[in-house]
This record gives sequence, structure tokens and C-alpha cells, in this order.
Amino acid sequence: MPENEWETPFWERGGGAPATDAPREVSSSSVEAVPAQGQLRTNLAVVGASDALFREMDNNAADYGFRLVPRSELRDAVANTPACQDTTTEACAEALAAYPGARLVITVNNDDSVTVVDAASGARWTEAALTSGKRGDELLDIASQRSDIAPWAMKAFQADDGRLYLSAGRANGLEAGDELAVHEPGTLVRAPNGQPITWRVGERVGTVRVAELFGSDLASLTPVEGQRLSPQHDLILVED
Repeated sequence: MPENEWETPFWERGGGAPATDAPREVSSSSVEAVPAQGQLRTNLAVVGASDALFREMDNNAADYGFRLVPRSELRDAVANTPACQDTTTEACAEALAAYPGARLVITVNNDDSVTVVDAASGARWTEAALTSGKRGDELLDIASQRSDIAPWAMKAFQADDGRLYLSAGRANGLEAGDELAVHEPGTLVRAPNGQPITWRVGERVGTVRVAELFGSDLASLTPVEGQRLSPQHDLILVED
């Protein structure tokens, strides 16, 4: 991403509360539900889904180990990210990896098909049709299969106050004091036909700690040891 994009504090952008007679926006209930200790939820950015499909996914996301990025945050991020004029590209997924912290970017077409891109590995799968009567569960199952290519991993970003932040928090299962390993960018491995099959994690070069939590899905980071963290590094939870 261009350097200036890392310095933009998206959460401080304007926008008042909607009028009482405005259509009610579909909220993300999974954001408020805190997972059990030791469990991590992965952020999904869902673009183009109908209200009904989004609600169905949101109701069941926690059962699959996911958290849906709130639509308002995602809408703002996409609108201010030039690379996301096409949300099915690897460039868009890479841009949304830092804020709003999307691991998978899922673009839904008329609730009939879906394209999934993994921001952690850089993998992009061909468009898949949705055929079942429970398309929310079907889509979450597809996301679960796609996310298995790599461990829970995220990117940090530097805000205009000079501090490093992570678009994850209690809603994802993080707590203050948790440590994250800093890794060099990993390598995507493909089959002879070009299909993504696995992701090799890059060399570990340092450690950072979750210093402070803000709301349910934002945390500040502080270095512990090793190489200075940059937006290009992958962050993976250090297990006890």
C-alpha cells in the first residue's frame, strides 16, 4: 500500500448517527460476542451480500470461528481505498488487511456466487456458485475451507499519532498482554494447475504485545523484541 494510506485513521472519519426514520442497517452481532479464552475469531469482509444473507451469516459466524466486519466500517474503507474499485483482486484484499483488518474478502454476486480472496496468503480462488437453501451457512463453510490455507494472521497499521494498531480486539479473542510473533511475508504455494494449496509462514523476526484495547475491535501494539514492525509483516498469535 502507498505510505500515506497507512497514516489515515479511518475510525476518526466523520458521519453522524442515522435519522430515526432511516432504514435500519444490519448490524454485526458477532462483534459484541466475546469468544472463549484461547479461541480467536477471524475477520471476514463481506461485500455485496443482501441484508438477508448478511444477517444469516452474522447470526452463525461465531460458530465457524469468524467475525463479520461491520458494514459501515467496510463501506468506508472500500470507498477510501483505490485498489478496491474491484473487491475481487488481491490488491484490494491486501489493502483491507490492515484496516478494517479483513483476513478474507468475500464478494457476493446476486447472492448466487462468491469470490474469495485471502489477505494473509494472497490466494484468490475462482468464483464459486451458491446452491443450497441455507446460503449463509454454505458461504461460511466455503470461507472456513479457504481460511485453512494459513493460520490466524493479521497486518498492523500506523495511525497519524505514530502508534501501531491492529484491527482486532476482544471480539476476536485478544486481550491486553497477548503477544504476537512478527514474521516476514510468507510464500503462497500453488499446485501445477495454479490452485492455491498452502501458505508457508515467513521467518520470525520479532515480537509485539497488545498494549491497550479500544472498544471491541481495535488494539494498540508495543514492541517487545526483534525487528521493528512494519505494515508488510505478518502477525501471528504466540501460543503458550
